[in-house]
Amino acid sequence: MKEPLTDSIAAIATAQGEGGVGIVRISGPRALAIALRLFRARPEDIRERYFHLGSICGADEGTIDRGFLVFMKGPRSYTGEDVVELHCHGGPLLLKKVLAEALSAGARAAGAGEFTKRAFLNGKIDLAQAEAVSDLIKAQTSLSLSAASGRLDGGLSRKVASIKEPLVALLAHLEAELDFSEEEIDALPEDAIDKAVKEASIAADALIKTFEEGRAIREGVKVLILGRPNAGKSSLLNVLLEEQRAIVTEVPGTTRDVIEECVNIRGIPVRLMDTAGLREAKDEVEAIGVRIARERAASADLILYMVDLTSDFGEDVEILNGLADKKTIVVANKKDLPYVYPDAESAFPGRPFIAISALKEEGIEGLKDLIFTEAAGHEKKVYSAPPGELVASVRHRDCLARFLDALGRATDAIAAGLPRELIASDIRGAVDSLGEITGETTTEDILDIIFSSFCIGK
Repeated sequence: MKEPLTDSIAAIATAQGEGGVGIVRISGPRALAIALRLFRARPEDIRERYFHLGSICGADEGTIDRGFLVFMKGPRSYTGEDVVELHCHGGPLLLKKVLAEALSAGARAAGAGEFTKRAFLNGKIDLAQAEAVSDLIKAQTSLSLSAASGRLDGGLSRKVASIKEPLVALLAHLEAELDFSEEEIDALPEDAIDKAVKEASIAADALIKTFEEGRAIREGVKVLILGRPNAGKSSLLNVLLEEQRAIVTEVPGTTRDVIEECVNIRGIPVRLMDTAGLREAKDEVEAIGVRIARERAASADLILYMVDLTSDFGEDVEILNGLADKKTIVVANKKDLPYVYPDAESAFPGRPFIAISALKEEGIEGLKDLIFTEAAGHEKKVYSAPPGELVASVRHRDCLARFLDALGRATDAIAAGLPRELIASDIRGAVDSLGEITGETTTEDILDIIFSSFCIGK
């Protein structure tokens, strides 16, 4: 942890744009003194956690606005420091003026996420909870909001602690054996050490397996609708969006550019992309569209490959063979027509398959379930854990991977009968890796990277 911070920071805490109310937040040891350079009130009149109505004034001019001052004395505040919020009308120019006056009065402009970083450094929240603040602000669906709220409430942190605490106790005993070998300390049996290490490995392995679902809920997935012309790609986009977003005609090659829209599918934020039909292009514009469609396929998390149940599948099979490394759902459209190819699913072995009618909106709910299953790694009805306990970030997954690697080395060392110093060293490495999730063993460089993704004022 850093030494106590001695400067005071300020920023606009409300979102950009016009609003009924805007807030300028100040945090640090001089927060109240700085605020009272702007707000006309005597220090002795300011009560903690009260709304004080008054005038917000500039140093060289009269009243800027009428508003409220709210004082929260540390450590009972968001950052753990003295915090003052100036509530005024929410005009962008007005808020910038109030902030400029606060900076002139001695505050420093806050960096991205610096208020939350101070909350972490002052022990108000751990690092996993701090990251959840950003996730809460960026949540796009009720499920992603619930997951972020759960992490902010400590759901993931408690899960990590339940894995780490038995290992910390084990490590303390092993290090006591090594440091006080001449004392009468009972040595732990090898099988007891092995059992504790393996139990922690099993728990961590179960936790890391929630990553696919957790990341899909937190970050969303890119889903590309791909297929030959007139398979019904634009019709499917419109049905999933529940609006007429793409032009639908019987003329092949109508869609030239990529059409992108966001939609909530079973709680997962999905960026849907409709693309040009895959065929030998008739002109330069269509050729560009086909090339872009193939490029987008490389970066998509999931492909909905549409086939026409009334057409031969030969070209489709050939195209799908080129997508062997991509997660793909085969969506067979036009099942409502009187003539369709029988047993179409057998033409696409090893791929999730569903028959639909985009025109009559048949099979769409089943397709949504299948999209969730492929994005989250399991069926919609079976959640792997409460949303707030899911591993949702690459950083957390990588910490768990290092934890499992270290415990794997410890298990091998136990099996080989190696000295306990080596076993203890591997367990210590594992504990440190797990501690990175909650910030107990995290470097300043990592903190800078994490908080740089936050918005100013949070």
